[in-house]
Amino acid sequence: MIIMVDSLTGNGINFAKHLEGDIRLVGKDKIKENEKFFLLTRSFGFGQVPESTVSLLEQFAYNCIGVAVSGNKNWGANFGKAGEIIQEKYNIPLVLKFEGSGFKSDWEKISQYIKDKEHGYE
Repeated sequence: MIIMVDSLTGNGINFAKHLEGDIRLVGKDKIKENEKFFLLTRSFGFGQVPESTVSLLEQFAYNCIGVAVSGNKNWGANFGKAGEIIQEKYNIPLVLKFEGSGFKSDWEKISQYIKDKEHGYE
């Protein structure tokens, strides 16, 4: 599975290294028309979706099987809000909001989600 990562500080990349898959960077690496991917992105400002993530999803949202969003719980209701926006606007399941580079339980949850999707489980 392709793991598309939009990371400003490197936390998303560090998270992705705990997953099995081909890690690609949003805005730098390309995907093909028929390639499915899982998205790791972030919120910025007051919960906005990064423009680089928007550009990817405007082209390839139909290939995205799910999204996990990094954030900081200090932002209260805006913690990981970009994931909620993505879920609503693009109909992509928000699988997880996480802080920093995530924790083992976060990595395991995403790994299991991806495996289930690859095997056709809902």
